[in-house]
Amino acid sequence: MEEKILSLKNFGIIHKASASQRALRRSKNAGVQGKDYKLENINFEMCLGSKLGITGSSGGGKSLLIKGILGSLPRENWEIVGECKVLGEYDLNKLNEAERREVLKKYISYIPQDSINALNPCVGVLDQICREIEFTRGIKGSECEELAIEWLKKLGLGSDRSKLNLLPAEFSGGMRQRAVFVMAMVKNPKLLIADEPSSALDVINQLNTLEILQTLAENHDLTMIYVSHSPGMIKKLCDNIAIVSKGELVELESVENFFASPKSDEGLRLLEASKELVSRGEYKGNE
Repeated sequence: MEEKILSLKNFGIIHKASASQRALRRSKNAGVQGKDYKLENINFEMCLGSKLGITGSSGGGKSLLIKGILGSLPRENWEIVGECKVLGEYDLNKLNEAERREVLKKYISYIPQDSINALNPCVGVLDQICREIEFTRGIKGSECEELAIEWLKKLGLGSDRSKLNLLPAEFSGGMRQRAVFVMAMVKNPKLLIADEPSSALDVINQLNTLEILQTLAENHDLTMIYVSHSPGMIKKLCDNIAIVSKGELVELESVENFFASPKSDEGLRLLEASKELVSRGEYKGNE
């Protein structure tokens, strides 16, 4: 039996509001109790080694879904319904903060959109990666540094300690992104979540980022969620694609079936838009 890494069943996210706001709200997704569903009835499973691409228009709920999976939404402002389990056991929205952080530490890595904000601006990059290894794996001293340098070299940053331990601001955008990838991978995560990891980079570094993720996925049997505005990027990297629109999962298909015949209006619109960019020479993501 395949190891189940992530499972969402009837998962939803409700924005809490005052009594007066609930009484006034009459949105499409509001239930009979006046609840403001920002995401509703999300269902999917991921097994070991699977790679899911999530796409959709801005504001549709992609990043909110990721925050819900990670259990990072402030509980005073958000209500979680349904089930979201990691490794068939942990629902991060039902754990206390210490327990949640322990699960994240052991099993899940997250790559954010803006790499500069993922690194401490006052600490050398190599030292930060060593700290991450010590924290997540308990490896210390020279063995820790050797492992960090090995990963940095593997991702094309060389092995010169003096250069690797420069401050993040002294790295280029592409170099910082690679360093963030190293920090995500050094603990051998069960689940890697990459939330539009190349959106702040130029076109060349976007393609480099995609190639790095492809290599990591192939060499380390990663289970990965990759969030992107680009169906073409998802096609190169993932097995399945999920279309999130207006707080709903409107399509969940294999990449092959989606590109042959999208089933949702939003999926068709996204695919046609990316093809238009390709025809104008502004984008190569579907090639």
